[in-house]
Amino acid sequence: MTISTLSALEPVIADEIEHNPNLRRRRGHKRMSPAKFVVIIVCAAIAASTIYPFVFMIFTALKTPGDYASNKLGLPLPPTLDNFVTALSGTLGVSFVNSVITVGAGTIITVILGCMAGFAFAFLRFPFRATLLRIIMIIMVLPITVLIPPIFKVILDIGLVNTYPGLILLYVAISIPAGVYMMATFFMAVPRELIESARIDGARPFRVFFEIAVPLARPAFITLGTFTFLGLWNELLFALLIMSSPEQRTLPVAIALLRQSVQNPTLVQDAIIAAGLLMSAALPFLLFVLFNRQITQGMVAGALK
Repeated sequence: MTISTLSALEPVIADEIEHNPNLRRRRGHKRMSPAKFVVIIVCAAIAASTIYPFVFMIFTALKTPGDYASNKLGLPLPPTLDNFVTALSGTLGVSFVNSVITVGAGTIITVILGCMAGFAFAFLRFPFRATLLRIIMIIMVLPITVLIPPIFKVILDIGLVNTYPGLILLYVAISIPAGVYMMATFFMAVPRELIESARIDGARPFRVFFEIAVPLARPAFITLGTFTFLGLWNELLFALLIMSSPEQRTLPVAIALLRQSVQNPTLVQDAIIAAGLLMSAALPFLLFVLFNRQITQGMVAGALK
């Protein structure tokens, strides 16, 4: 059979396959199993239940008062930014800056101290090293409400209530145990030969830390910093307790009290609150999108040695 004959038969073969179900299945079209179909439906339902609240919040924040009152579940037609302007015209703008300052400083200090302490627990030998690490693990599992009375008394005694340093130190205190444990676990998975070879060459501990440990721990840095930032960004209890002044409130506290600050209590409050929640979620969402790959690497970096 010549090449020209095969070329002439190609349209006939394609048409036969298209109209013959048996031939289509032989080409590789496999029927989906019931178990796979159920799995797909369950996964789609979980994804929809996760995405829908965020979409609903966006639609609510972009609706006019009349549109929201008449159709809470519909599309924002026409969309408006008045709710964001109303939210920012109050104390939300100042509260956003307060959150950036306190949470940013607390995250940076936690990452630095956690990395240094984790390196010490992994590679340095000092008395009660294992005991101190176990104490840190015990502190991690304590309910946070148990620490409220002693922490507030300390902050009150040193005169740091309604101040940035007071809330920053508190954020570091509640975040550092998890940071130390995470970095210690990461450094324990690092081959000791790298550290020992540097010591044999005469490198001091600080040089080993900055020139070997820090470059290796970059994914763990980003992971620890991201999760610390997210946890502190959404923290409400201690921020409400320490920052009682309206000018010093953080964003979660301001959003929680936003309903009381609206002059005309109508259904438009929900739209303004949705705008505030969207502003609060924008920065963590952007942070996660930018460092998604590094976060994944850091989460699995200490899994294998």
